[in-house]
Amino acid sequence: MDCLQLLIPPLPQFLTAGHSVWRPGMRHFPRTFDVYDLLIVCSGTLYMSEEDQEYEISGSGMLLLEPGRAHIGYRPCTEPTEIYWLHFSHSPAVQRLPEKSVAWSAVVRQGTDSDQSPVDQYLYLPKHGPVELNPLLPMLEEMLRLRSSLTMEHAIDLQVLLGKLLTQLQSGLRGNRRGSRSLAVADQVKRYLESRLAEPYRAERMAEALHFDVDYAARCLRKHTGLSPLQYHHVIRMEEAKRLLRQTGLPVQAVAAQVGYADYNYFIRLFRKTVGASPGVYRHAASGYV
Repeated sequence: MDCLQLLIPPLPQFLTAGHSVWRPGMRHFPRTFDVYDLLIVCSGTLYMSEEDQEYEISGSGMLLLEPGRAHIGYRPCTEPTEIYWLHFSHSPAVQRLPEKSVAWSAVVRQGTDSDQSPVDQYLYLPKHGPVELNPLLPMLEEMLRLRSSLTMEHAIDLQVLLGKLLTQLQSGLRGNRRGSRSLAVADQVKRYLESRLAEPYRAERMAEALHFDVDYAARCLRKHTGLSPLQYHHVIRMEEAKRLLRQTGLPVQAVAAQVGYADYNYFIRLFRKTVGASPGVYRHAASGYV
């Protein structure tokens, strides 16, 4: 399934939503506007085109129309067709890509108290395909209820519901990857590295333990995390170091040793480069001091 990669933050903004049952013979009028139009079909079939691409959306199916692209019903409905529609604003997609290319487990850098802008992250939404209606319908109905009698007090609730709905659509995409051979290999590599966090990384030793070719295992891990085994090993060491600094009173030198760095000064340099602060400053900030 293809998906759209949207840059966040900011989060998509809810505009409006609706529900209708189209009679046979009805079809969507031609339109081009600068918002996303999410169509979810409960029953029947909707026939939509976007630019030159035609889509057939049947029951338990969806289509996400993109801003700035002309769309129209290329043929009328032939049976009663129940649809929910939802408009939200956001910048155009960064790219369109197959779900299997998404690095779902890619590590997002943790912010520090010196950051003045958020770290770039991404939301992935299906372009067209089947969806599980059961978790979506209650959220859509609640959106319609709030929209019909909206007060400023509950304005944020609609935005939160949109976030939950998009999260559910993204979860459906992620469900498609289960059973993937490359994911299974990547998970084995991750477990191996996590269980040997304090040991030096040795590619040949890992390959011997897992019975995988080194290059193949590295490709699988990079596909699902965006990191090489060595990079992933480094990341989990830093995460464990941060946990120890937050949750224990161990001296920094002991923390370095516990996560596998015998060279204390090297650990300090790596920690500062990765986290953006020294271990001491990080510990004080985590304790509530600035």
